[in-house]
Amino acid sequence: MKRLFFALILPALALAWMVQLAGLANADFLDEFSVPQLNPGWRIVRPDSAHWSLTARPGFLRIMAQYDPGGQGAPTNTFGYFEVISGNFEVSVKLIARPDSAGQLVMLIAGYDTLSSGNPPAMLGFGNDHNNKLVFGQINDTNNTAPYSDTLVYLRVRTRGDTAFAEYSPNNSNWTVVKSGWSPPFTRHQFSGVFAVIWPELGGTTQTPEMNADFDWYHLVARTGVEEERRQGDKGTRGQGVKVTPDPFSSFARVLGHEGERFSLYDISGRQVGVYKGDRIGEGLVPGVYFLRPQDRLSSPVRVVKVR
Repeated sequence: MKRLFFALILPALALAWMVQLAGLANADFLDEFSVPQLNPGWRIVRPDSAHWSLTARPGFLRIMAQYDPGGQGAPTNTFGYFEVISGNFEVSVKLIARPDSAGQLVMLIAGYDTLSSGNPPAMLGFGNDHNNKLVFGQINDTNNTAPYSDTLVYLRVRTRGDTAFAEYSPNNSNWTVVKSGWSPPFTRHQFSGVFAVIWPELGGTTQTPEMNADFDWYHLVARTGVEEERRQGDKGTRGQGVKVTPDPFSSFARVLGHEGERFSLYDISGRQVGVYKGDRIGEGLVPGVYFLRPQDRLSSPVRVVKVR
């Protein structure tokens, strides 16, 4: 599946974020859509009141998916909640939808840097890709999919340290990771939200029927704060088992005991700048601060510095 929405969503959400930013580090925002008035914490990007409702199905937020050819910012009726969480967070929804036609798609998104297109949000969706029903997760431009044909699904994006997880469940108990990955430069929540759309890259057309996406609840919660993250780091979990020498380095560095492994290297914006063997880390790079991570296992990144 292609990289779908990042280029469209980020500019519009960045503007909304600059205009309105609630700001606590210990969030617990639960909306069960139990009243016919929208919670004032929400901001709607490209609102269209004829295609969302809190009364069509009482106790649910209903968004009616419409065809969107792209190029107009975020999809119509993108519901966003904006709050800074400087630590681990979890955002989840209970969703009922029937994506029976190609192109119909419902998304949960969570972002930590709305002002930089180099650090896109994590996304988790339920929809129909050319008549294949599936869930898919996307983090930092890479994605994965899994078949899913039920009408009820729980979607969740969460972070643990520097890693983000996109997960789904049929019962809010047994969770399956669709996609996980490091989200440099260190995950933080600035916004999250939902939308429903008919998307041409999945086979949708102007003739595709609209689809109702019914959200029973939406829950954002901070799992750890800054201080707890710092305490965990003090226990040596960050980059455990990886020792880079020399650091700083001028030509290249080595990862002791892992010279034959391959490592991904990222710059401070979170852009991957290359893949290196453990005996030639950073060779040919310009001086700067980088983050190193093994390719074949989840591990917190290691900061390295190239000089001269």
